[in-house]
Amino acid sequence: MQPNHLIPIREFCVHNHVEITFIQFLAQQGLVETVAIEQAVYIQPEQLPRLEKFVRLHQDLAIHPDDLDVVNDLLDRMEDLQQQVTRLQNRLIFYER
Repeated sequence: MQPNHLIPIREFCVHNHVEITFIQFLAQQGLVETVAIEQAVYIQPEQLPRLEKFVRLHQDLAIHPDDLDVVNDLLDRMEDLQQQVTRLQNRLIFYER
């Protein structure tokens, strides 16, 4: 994999005002994936929205990094439930006609 398609975590951390240890912790917890190439650590572009979400949760809502996996799980469940509600509403509209 070529590093020119990857985002260096140092650059991400400077831009988003977070410590590199925060990203390392998320990677250790399995919340984001990092790629190490020649003693540099990178984030794949697909991981960027997920990583930014964790940074916002941590900075804006003051959620401790240890609790981010729980919050992420709850948000995923809420999204799944919202999709189920939408599907059921669509089916109901179809049968009401």
